[in-house]
Amino acid sequence: MQEYVELTELLTDIEGHPLSLLFIKTANCGVCDVTYVRTVELLKQYPQVKSMVASMEKMPNLSGEFLVFTAPAILLFMDGKEVFRQARFVSFDKLENVLKLTVDAT
Repeated sequence: MQEYVELTELLTDIEGHPLSLLFIKTANCGVCDVTYVRTVELLKQYPQVKSMVASMEKMPNLSGEFLVFTAPAILLFMDGKEVFRQARFVSFDKLENVLKLTVDAT
């Protein structure tokens, strides 16, 4: 996953890819760490999805831009528009189903 520290760069990449997944985390978050590893493994099956990660501490305006107030949060974008979101409790079965559907739709 590519890590971002500048919001403008992140937004440009979301707009520039047909499918992108943003993983938002916080420091010292055990759940974030475990969820991040599982997300990276899952995304290996979907190379057409641009994978991105950002930390709320490194990018304070991230929370307001995407209305994310808890971590971990996973946001899936299709053509620059958010199509799926999960926060705090991530169902990987649901995430995988949504990824399959969105990949098939492109």
